[in-house]
Amino acid sequence: MFLLNGVRIKNPSDFSIEPYMLTKATRVANGDMVMDFVANKRKFIFSYKAIDSKQLDLILDIIWRQVAVTKNCFINLTYDYNGRQEEAVVYAGSIPHKLHRGDGQLWVWKDVNFSLIER
Repeated sequence: MFLLNGVRIKNPSDFSIEPYMLTKATRVANGDMVMDFVANKRKFIFSYKAIDSKQLDLILDIIWRQVAVTKNCFINLTYDYNGRQEEAVVYAGSIPHKLHRGDGQLWVWKDVNFSLIER
């Protein structure tokens, strides 16, 4: 189950999490690298082999259109992880999608991929 700002969205065809360490690094006068730990963060990657326009519009409304109105770039992500619910405050990267079929009624998009990056 995946919730964006409390709204359930379609389960992705593929979902992955990329944990990474955020650091601040620089080289000192002798050429050595010094590094300070800032935080551990996660990137959540959603992929849909196919998704209809109604379901995609719901996602776009939450992570793209509402931001333009509210000016709040961050959204709440809730997801299931190893039998428990996890939460993160995230922002969206790009949201590319290709038209698979448009019959004048309900369009279907393919290869929809987007990342939500932890604040």
